[in-house]
This record gives sequence, structure tokens and C-alpha cells, in this order.
Amino acid sequence: MPKIVSADGSIRISGSIIHQTKELMRIATNDSRFGVKVKDIITEGYTKQSNPYIRSFKTAKEYTGVWLHLASYVRENFGINKITDIRAEHIESFIEQKAELSPKSLRNISSAIGKLENVIEQKLGLEVDFGSREDYSGRWFANKIASEMESSSSRGAYENPQALVENLSSPTHQLIAELQWQGGFRIHEVAGIRESSFKSWTDSWGQEHWGIEVRGKGGYIRTVELPSDVWGRAKEHVEEFGKIGFSYREYLNDLRESAWETGQAYQGSHGLRYNFAQEKYEELIEAGWGHNEALKEVSEMLGHHRPEITQHYLGGWGGGGW
Repeated sequence: MPKIVSADGSIRISGSIIHQTKELMRIATNDSRFGVKVKDIITEGYTKQSNPYIRSFKTAKEYTGVWLHLASYVRENFGINKITDIRAEHIESFIEQKAELSPKSLRNISSAIGKLENVIEQKLGLEVDFGSREDYSGRWFANKIASEMESSSSRGAYENPQALVENLSSPTHQLIAELQWQGGFRIHEVAGIRESSFKSWTDSWGQEHWGIEVRGKGGYIRTVELPSDVWGRAKEHVEEFGKIGFSYREYLNDLRESAWETGQAYQGSHGLRYNFAQEKYEELIEAGWGHNEALKEVSEMLGHHRPEITQHYLGGWGGGGW
């Protein structure tokens, strides 16, 4: 059974990562006794900005949601069973799949994870790597996305995705980027691809199709159809290595460098999902589909539960177009 022990041995938390998270919230709220005064925080040697306490019920409720979602995400996607084993790159992956949220929501996520970090380090005396403000890693990646969204009309698609992909430094990164661009994959969906994920079929018209089955947000399962060459390269890679293994931070750094070298704004890995959404929507409209029908189809391709989220991805393309 997973166990967390404080540096001095006085606190021991056994159980699942979800139970660990709830226990840390109990510690942060003094068993739900809110209203810790600033003078008491300072007396204990903490600052008002950096302390392990959650001082209101409303904040505790909001932070509990973020902590539990993070814990569930790293357990399901990275096999992590101890909250102290979470690293910056796991948090970046968690944040990236929430990139469609508002700047305010993204900053709230960053603050919530920052408080979790404070509780672990200051109450348990254990060091964790939840990211650095200097390089916008880990939780600070959410702040970077929020700033980018506020400084431009939208955080959207790459101007030249083909050049971006071709300029990436490794074949594995190129494969991941193509899967995101050509299939609309979330980054954690790429990490979850296994040999059993690959599907091929022939439709009633005799047309061959190639796809990869993935489990998206909320456990939603969908089959992502791909061009045969991308599907084939992905299948060969997984057959050889068992999965598409990569460092998320290294992949993002490679995308950032490639964007700079090809003269386009860096849009994170989620930007390639924007490219996918806009290109598929345009194809359907040109084929004679109406806006609502095309929006619903692209929404299902992306694994969204609500079409209005997909509308955000389309930007100027949807409902009038450019």
C-alpha cells in the first residue's frame, strides 16, 4: 500500500493517491477549521503569500476539485500512486489538456497546485518538483498559457504545422506532433497508445480506414481515424517499443524551438489540435455540410462532450468563417 511519511516521522498517510490528497486537504484546513489569521501565519514563520493553510471553505472546495483531478489524472495516465511522486512534466500534461479553459481558471489551477506543494513541503518537510516560475515549468505552465491567451486574440493553431513538424529534432517528436495534427490527439492520449489500440476496417463502399482507439477525458472512448502513412508509422513504433514513450517537457521544448526557427508563434502541443479542428471543419464545409452539423462532427472527433468547446477551437472559422 502506498505510504507517505513526513521528514520527522510524525505524519504517516497510507492509502490510495486519492486518500492521500484528501488527508493533505485535512491538514491544510486544520480539520476544516477555517479562518486562520495572518498574524498567526506569520508567527509560525510563514509569509502571507507562501503558507500551507487554506483559510476559507470556498477556496478549500475549489482546491479540492483541482487536487483530486490531478491525482486521478496522474494515476490513470502515468501510474503514479504517491502524491509526492508527481513531477513538473506530469503537471504540464495535466494542464495542457485543460488549455481551452479561461485565463482565470488556468491561474486558479496553478494556485491550487502551488498550495498542494506548500502543504507537502512545509507540513511534511518533503521536497517535490511541481515546477519553476523561472522557466514556466510544472504548475507555472498554466500561467504561461493564460498570459499568451490574454496577449493575443486567441491561443490557437500554428500558421504552418507542416514546417513545425518537419523541423522537430527527433522522429519520435515528429510522430507525436503528426498524431496531434492529423488526428487531434490530446498529449495523454498519445502516451496511452498500445498495440491493441490500432484498428482497421473496410466500409460498405469498399473504402479502407485506419484508426487508433483512445480513452479521452471522462473515460470517453473514441476511434481516431488517420491517414494510412501516419497510422502505419505509429503502429511500427508501438510494435517495436510497446508504446510511444517521451518526455513531455522535452517535447514542448522541441515544439517551442521549432516554432521559433520556422517563424511562427508557439502554441504548445494543444495548438496542433486547433489545426486539426480548423482543417476538418473547413473540409466538411467545403463538402457541403452545414455549420451545426460540421461543428458536431468535429466535436466528436476531438472527444469533446459539448460543441461549444469546439467552437473555441475554430476561432474565426466557425459560424461565418474567415
